[in-house]
Amino acid sequence: MNMAAVSENHQLAEQPRASRLQSDLAGRILRMLKEQGAGPGHHLVELDLCRMFDVSRTPVRGALKLLAEQGTVEQRANRGYVLRGPVTEAPEIEVVNSTTEEDQRLFIAIAKARNAGRLPDQCSQQEIVRILGAKLGPVVRVLRQLADLGLVERKPGNGWSFALPINSGQARADSYAFRSVVEPAGLIESTFKLDLDWFERSRARHIAFRKRKWRDTLAVELFEINSDFHEQLARCSGNCYILDAVQRQNRLRSFLNIQWVNGVERVLDSIDEHVQIMDALANGDNRRAHDLMKAHLTSAKEVEPTIA
Repeated sequence: MNMAAVSENHQLAEQPRASRLQSDLAGRILRMLKEQGAGPGHHLVELDLCRMFDVSRTPVRGALKLLAEQGTVEQRANRGYVLRGPVTEAPEIEVVNSTTEEDQRLFIAIAKARNAGRLPDQCSQQEIVRILGAKLGPVVRVLRQLADLGLVERKPGNGWSFALPINSGQARADSYAFRSVVEPAGLIESTFKLDLDWFERSRARHIAFRKRKWRDTLAVELFEINSDFHEQLARCSGNCYILDAVQRQNRLRSFLNIQWVNGVERVLDSIDEHVQIMDALANGDNRRAHDLMKAHLTSAKEVEPTIA
């Protein structure tokens, strides 16, 4: 492969056929690949990129096509796009999409309002607009995101029903006690089988996220990373009841986690603890992963503020 072509890939905005969104997204994908140290043959999964960058498939496909034109990736039959060679240079400045930031701020505002009891269990879009002083367009977009995450359910008309939250100190303590029994146990089930494709993607996403400069709106992506980590390990257990229990806990705890008040140091610690657990599992040391998961949940419980 011509390495000069790779080093010039960051000059994407000069390509007249690409929209600004596609160019920006292509640059962000390049930066992610560079941070991951991805090598030749690395598979770029559209859905994973959509989740990682919080965009639809259309701009992702446009960005991948642009990278293919630049020679960084190539399209293969029945496999999508794969990396042709290591990325040696990429944009260092993270591009922040204003619409995404607006939606994530509203996402967090809804979480805060739910935690404070300002939003009822059932309400209309217009009520959310009035209570939060938000615009209808962003409210509709965010409610759809929340529905995809199983945190709200559409009712007839314009009504929405929120998942019931953990809203007391005792409920929080009971939640951690329950999780400390169930989640570590899933890692030592005889049916446990690590999904290596997921492991590779999730570990890389953790490492890339850790390198980003923290801002409040990243709490939404942190929640997604955290939920995916716990849910996928429960799925790997091979026990459907463990999986169901973890999914329910994720939904119950969602707004507490989205309203992140534990500081950036806990973000870094949590990411590191996740990576240690995954590495132990990848090395076949499930007993160590079990112990690390217990310690991780204990650490999380100790740093979270007490709910009245």
